[in-house]
Amino acid sequence: MDSAFRVKIPAPITVVPAAPDLRETIAGLPVSAGIYALAAAGHPPHLASSANLPRRLARLLIPSRTQSGAREALREKVASVDCWPTGSRLEAALIMYDLAREYYPGEYRKRLRLRNPWFVGLRGNDPFPRLEVLNRVALPGGSSFGPFISRDAADAYAQQVLQLFQIRRCTETLSPSPEHPGCIYGEMNQCLKPCQSAVTPEEYATEAARVSEFLATNGRSSVASLSVARERASAEMDFEQALLIHKRIEKAGSASALRDPVIANAAEFSGVALTPAISPLQLRLWPMLAGLWQEPILLDFAGEAAEAKSLDRKIRELLAETLASPRTRGRRLEELAIFSRWYYSSWRDGHWFPFVRLPDLNYRRLVRQISSLLNAADSARSPVAGHHPL
Repeated sequence: MDSAFRVKIPAPITVVPAAPDLRETIAGLPVSAGIYALAAAGHPPHLASSANLPRRLARLLIPSRTQSGAREALREKVASVDCWPTGSRLEAALIMYDLAREYYPGEYRKRLRLRNPWFVGLRGNDPFPRLEVLNRVALPGGSSFGPFISRDAADAYAQQVLQLFQIRRCTETLSPSPEHPGCIYGEMNQCLKPCQSAVTPEEYATEAARVSEFLATNGRSSVASLSVARERASAEMDFEQALLIHKRIEKAGSASALRDPVIANAAEFSGVALTPAISPLQLRLWPMLAGLWQEPILLDFAGEAAEAKSLDRKIRELLAETLASPRTRGRRLEELAIFSRWYYSSWRDGHWFPFVRLPDLNYRRLVRQISSLLNAADSARSPVAGHHPL
C-alpha cells in the first residue's frame, strides 16, 4: 500500500482461537463496534465489521453445543484474528478502507462498494467553458464543487444555476462560425451564442467568471451585487427594473437553497469531524484538508475538568500542530467518497465543522458541541451526574 494513505491505523488486538485464555481475551475487549480480520493459511484475510465486537468474536470462535458444522469448520481454519475496536462509523469506515486497500489492492473499491461522489463544475481547458455534472474531480484549469448527495441533486442545482447565466449548454467542441445553426437556447436569449461568433472569447470568459464566482460563494456574491442594483433602481424610481432584479434575486436564492452548506470546491474541501471514541469520556477530531484526511486527534476527558476557554486554546493548538505538515498527496476522490457516505447517511454519528482556512473554523461552536456530548455521556453513566465543567 502506498505511503500516501491518510491516517495511521492503530495496532490491532490479536486473538488466537487455539489459545487457552481465548474466553478471557475476548471478554477483555472493549464492548464496542469494531473491525476484524480472520486470517487462515493460504487465504487473504477476511474483513468484516460488527456492532458488538466481543459478542461477534465469541460466536465465531468459542465452541458451543449449538454451533453449526460450518461454524466449527471455520473456527478450525482460522489461525488468528486481528481486531480494531472503533468508536464511530467514520472511524470504522476509514480503518476498513485502509485494510481493504492493503489486503485487496485490485478490488477494494468493489468490496467496499465505494462509489464516486457527484460534483458540479466548470469544464477546464476550454475557451468556452460550460457547466457540467461529473463524478470526478475537475482537471487542472477547472473547478468542481461537491460532494452532492446524489447525481439528481447535482443535476437539479446545475440546471438552476444555468437559468441565471448565459453560458452554453451544448457539449460539442466549438468551432465558432457565423454559419453555425445554433440552438434553441440561443434563440431564447439564454446563451451568448459563442458557436455563431456572437461574442468574443473574452466576452464569454466574463460570463463564465460570473458563474465561477456564483459557484464559489453559492450565490452570495451575486445576491449582494443584485441587492445593490435593486436599491439603486428603487431610489431612481425605476420600479419596473427593481422588480426584474428582485425576481433574479429570488432565482438565485432558489438555486442556492438546492446546495447543502457542506459543499465546497473539491480541491479546497476542508473541515473537522467530531465523533465519539471508544471511551464515553473520549472524543476524536478527524481533520480533512484539501479533500484529504489527516491524522486524527484524541480528546481524553477522563478525570479531567477543563474550562471552555482552556479547551478552545487546546483544540487550536492541537489542530495547528497536526496540520502544520499536512499530507498533500492521496486519492482525493476516494477520500471524499468516504466523507460523502458518512455525512449524508442516516447513521451519521458525528458533526462536521467546515473551514476555508484553519483560523476560520468555528471553534466556539465546536467547543459547545464537545460540551454537549460530554454532558450526554455523563448523564448516560449516572442519571444524577452533574453538568460537565466545560
